[in-house]
Amino acid sequence: MYTSTTDIVSGICPPAFAGTSGNLFLNAISTVILTHCSIFDDYRWPPDNSNIILEKETEISYDFLIIGAGSAGSLVAGEMSNSNIGSVLLIEAGDDPGIDSEIPAFLFLNQNSDIDWYYKTSRSKDSCLGFINESCIWSKGRGMGGSSSINAMIYVRGHPKDYDYWESLGNSRWGYKDLLKYFEKQEYLFNFSNVAPKEFHNPWYDIIDSAWQELGLKSHKYEGDESLIGTRKVKLTTRNGKRLNTAKIFLKDSSETLDIMKNTFVSKILFKNGNAVGVEMKHKNGKKKIIKAKKEIILSAGSIATPQILMQSGVGPKDYIERMGIESIINLDVGHNLQDHIFFPLFLKTNQNATLSMEVINILLVQYMLTRSGPFSTIGITDFTAFIDSSHLTDKPDIQYHHTYFTKNDTFTLKPYLEGLRYKREIIHAIQELNNEHDLIGIYPTLLYPKSRGRILLSKTEKQPIIETNYLQHPDDMDTLLKAINFVHRLEATKAFKSLAMEILHLRIPTCSASFNTENYWKCYIRHMATTIYHPVGSAKMGPKGDKTSVVSDQLLVHGTSNLRVVDASIMPSLPGGNTMAPTLVIAQKGVDIILNKYKNRNEL
Repeated sequence: MYTSTTDIVSGICPPAFAGTSGNLFLNAISTVILTHCSIFDDYRWPPDNSNIILEKETEISYDFLIIGAGSAGSLVAGEMSNSNIGSVLLIEAGDDPGIDSEIPAFLFLNQNSDIDWYYKTSRSKDSCLGFINESCIWSKGRGMGGSSSINAMIYVRGHPKDYDYWESLGNSRWGYKDLLKYFEKQEYLFNFSNVAPKEFHNPWYDIIDSAWQELGLKSHKYEGDESLIGTRKVKLTTRNGKRLNTAKIFLKDSSETLDIMKNTFVSKILFKNGNAVGVEMKHKNGKKKIIKAKKEIILSAGSIATPQILMQSGVGPKDYIERMGIESIINLDVGHNLQDHIFFPLFLKTNQNATLSMEVINILLVQYMLTRSGPFSTIGITDFTAFIDSSHLTDKPDIQYHHTYFTKNDTFTLKPYLEGLRYKREIIHAIQELNNEHDLIGIYPTLLYPKSRGRILLSKTEKQPIIETNYLQHPDDMDTLLKAINFVHRLEATKAFKSLAMEILHLRIPTCSASFNTENYWKCYIRHMATTIYHPVGSAKMGPKGDKTSVVSDQLLVHGTSNLRVVDASIMPSLPGGNTMAPTLVIAQKGVDIILNKYKNRNEL
């Protein structure tokens, strides 16, 4: 019987591993295997209390029920459990993320995995035409840490004017000056102070940055985190070469007053005399349970599941709720005001034609396993971003650019990435043909302030809701994206790009018949290639009661209730100008303060 990795390998081919050199080599292999197993060595996920709770025959109640252990919910649960204001139950539909989610470079490989809800949008004649069934994929994290377990780990505050606008809508103390302390608090917790020296440096950072500077954009390097016009390498929520999700940070030292149910799906919230009194849930083993709330229910299920649960509970547009066969309890505009950042790739060739063999990839992976350093400890050049104002009229950007790099004949990353997005086979083939000839720089214009609005609806036959994105329905959205392409053409003319023969390649889309580089070609291209950057917000809008489109107050209470709050990205009245993880965490932190202010008689808001 083999008792170790060394025994196994020696048993398979003993002559090759005889002697001192063979033993040393086998010991090295064993070390690599052990380092892979030790990726979780400094963290253990909190225990699952589901079985204990499900086996109880008496009525179960907690002071606070929190639905969703995602980016916001994990923070709220951890902070509240340590505040000594009562017992807390955190209910999560998923489980613990696996090892793959820990490795930053594997971020695209988490799509369509067991920690991804893998939502599919409704078909549209205006967008997502290059995707299977004309439907884009909205990946959302399912499990401890939620989307912070599968996202790109990019930390951007947004523009200060974004939050001043929220306050101008009647949301008291939601301006940037009021939220600044929450941004600063989480930046301290993520320990961003020494991020720059630890990052793996890719030479393409300097090349692309030089080109943007030729166009007059200031390079902010690591200075600040706001979405200011210019370029920057954004900070990542990583530590020691590994992903940091919010569950790791905020549940690590949670108190004994916190219980957690994993793999448990909340179907609806129960009401009595206008108050939220409990939740109805189902565990993956089939057992159902009702659990009561003595004080409050906090809904942190995200911009898709939060409106879904509210409407299933009778909170939503009255006529629509009743048509779905659900008793209407509170008539609110739930599910509307849905907004999302969309982006699309422009592929540029270079004259470098660099390749990366599987042998080198394997060596780099071993380097990562042994030292947590090198390319696998980062996300390539995706953390290099540029912000512009396409109109040249303001100091607030309306376009953000992300960047990627694929070596020539990339067989490791490119195809799995495109398949994860669910591009049609002919689109993937066309991109691969370009990659067979060239290494590719991807530049991705991202629309920061779309005017189009979508909605979340319930499905009668499926567990997942209906997502109507309504991408590009407002003509201004297309016009802004066309201007964004013109900026990339200006990049083509810079010395930095010309020296490497960089230019946008003609991607041949069978259903786009217009000549390359014409306005009609680019409009067709955008309608086929544009997709989500996974930033849906707004489906349970925060606003004063007089605003008929709002769902929650500036205290995050669902209008018409006294003890049901929403604390996640769905409450955002409008999209911030940047990646949405940082503002989502700010909402969670302010939400905790609002709750503590009520139950601990504090006055710190």
